[in-house]
Amino acid sequence: MFPASAFNGRAPAPPAAGWSMDPPQYRVRTSDDVDEHAGHLSAWQQQYDQLSGGRFSGRVRELWVDGPRLQVFHEHTSRQTSQQCAPWSGSVWFGLADRQGRQPLHFCGQAQRTDPGRALLRARASEGFELRTPPDFGIYGVVLDQDWLHAQAEAAGLAAPGLASPAQAISLSDGHHAALCHTIEQLLQLGQSGEVDLPWGRLALQAGLEQLLHLLCAGPGGDAGVPRPAAAQRRFALVMAARELARQPSHEALGVDELCQRLHLTRRTLQNHFQAVLGESPAEFLKAVRLNACRRALRAGPADASVQTVAARWGFSHMGHFSQDYKALFGELPSETRRRGAAG
Repeated sequence: MFPASAFNGRAPAPPAAGWSMDPPQYRVRTSDDVDEHAGHLSAWQQQYDQLSGGRFSGRVRELWVDGPRLQVFHEHTSRQTSQQCAPWSGSVWFGLADRQGRQPLHFCGQAQRTDPGRALLRARASEGFELRTPPDFGIYGVVLDQDWLHAQAEAAGLAAPGLASPAQAISLSDGHHAALCHTIEQLLQLGQSGEVDLPWGRLALQAGLEQLLHLLCAGPGGDAGVPRPAAAQRRFALVMAARELARQPSHEALGVDELCQRLHLTRRTLQNHFQAVLGESPAEFLKAVRLNACRRALRAGPADASVQTVAARWGFSHMGHFSQDYKALFGELPSETRRRGAAG
């Protein structure tokens, strides 16, 4: 399954001292609800908002090796989403778009190319990160315990990836990107086959992990991540602050003018910030955030909570318009969401 070059002419190195190699766990999870889908990565804390209209479908394939703590996965989402993500404590995440999509991905407020010559995204769990994904989007992910990563890199004579910046995008050649995607996919297929429970399968797993480690540590110049300029960081922080304000229950819709007052920005500056970070207007994005908040409340709330009460909590006073906007975004009426939540 993995090429002989993965062994570099020798048997794969054993795990670093103090680590066991417990039986790996492989699973596939699917969902037709964006909020449920956000909980399908093991040990992550995430919140997703659906931004484009229509029925959602999501799928996660995941291989988890708990000792060393290592996780590889492929995630697919059918609709445009805004994601706030935090992997498990003490870890570092690497992500790269699969080789299917062509529309841009936004990582912490910056657009990333998804054509050949793509980026390897990297973030520490302690800070988390934000993604805005296009429709019909797939991404490969690798999460590693930071201490284990540094120990393994040192044992293999490699330069461990620097983690000075909370979030970085590292430019990769098309060949390097393809090799990473192929290696992660092969690890997932190994997990799916169930052969990791067999002696040869464990050797293949270790070979794949060693190959993955070499690819992750072989960035251009050792560490080609470029920190975001201070102005870009401030734009991103302000847009995320606006998003959090929109998520808070309020019996009055948070308009753009009020948002400008709270954030001490002019209307034009706010518009420019949203275009630079998200590629869309603040009004449409914030309405989608409030509709997603209503959906979470309808799914989780008590059966006697009326749709009108929930809508009013997030500033939707006209039920006809609310129901129309809700169905356009999620492909079902709010009353249908409420019934399914009560039944579950």
